Amino acid sequence: MRSVGSTSRSTVRAMLASGSRLLEELLGIQRPTGAALRSILHEATTEACRSSMGSIDVPEAGSASRSERMPNGIDSMTTLGRYDGVLADLLATAKYRAWPEPLEHFGNRLGQELQATADWLPDSLTGVSGLLLVPVPSPRLRRWNRGLDHTAILADGVSNVINVPVRSLVTRSWVPPQMGLGRRSRSEVGGSLQLRRRASRWLERRPVVILVDDVMTTGATLSAMAKVLRRGGAHQVHACVVAHGRAAGQSPTPGVFGQVSWGISRG
Repeated sequence: MRSVGSTSRSTVRAMLASGSRLLEELLGIQRPTGAALRSILHEATTEACRSSMGSIDVPEAGSASRSERMPNGIDSMTTLGRYDGVLADLLATAKYRAWPEPLEHFGNRLGQELQATADWLPDSLTGVSGLLLVPVPSPRLRRWNRGLDHTAILADGVSNVINVPVRSLVTRSWVPPQMGLGRRSRSEVGGSLQLRRRASRWLERRPVVILVDDVMTTGATLSAMAKVLRRGGAHQVHACVVAHGRAAGQSPTPGVFGQVSWGISRG
């Protein structure tokens, strides 16, 4: 007779075997909770990490510089995996169905990855100064319609791990959803971003900024955020995003990235 733990693991594997089945479960009345949810989130992140490591070419010595491969103005980027499969299903459901638990988990995982791999972070994060977490904003109406601020939840998760304060320093006026925009329209997103009134005071005290977002596709939004924040006094702008690229069925983002940390592989 199977143990309860073994049965639970088998159930999780069966759910992970089909992205469409998982999505049906998530969109239904009964969402996974507790140990089942934690297992799904862990497996989704692990699979996304393996996918990224197998599909991204790390530049060799003498290849194009980091500035040519990163979004403009971004000094480094940390990501947990590609925006595809179960990871994409979880992110989309959490974002559009007001489900904060997966976002809290992914925020914590991003914080762990930053702590483990970002060589620009201080060795000791106890009482660290000079660093600031800034979530990439959504228009107010869109946050109200979704029922949560997904990047704020992610940033709080990162903050819980690395003990760096979170401040919303940038506002965003209404723009069409990013998924519906072409590359040229995405590149014009900077016009919708504006520093808050007291942002420069925060950047004077904490000039090293870590941007937090759920998905990076072309990198236009991160570049626009970096430009606005550097104009306000930021000296460095790093980025951590849960996933990069596009969901299956969309054209892939061209190019590879330079100084990028891929998902947690050390346990």
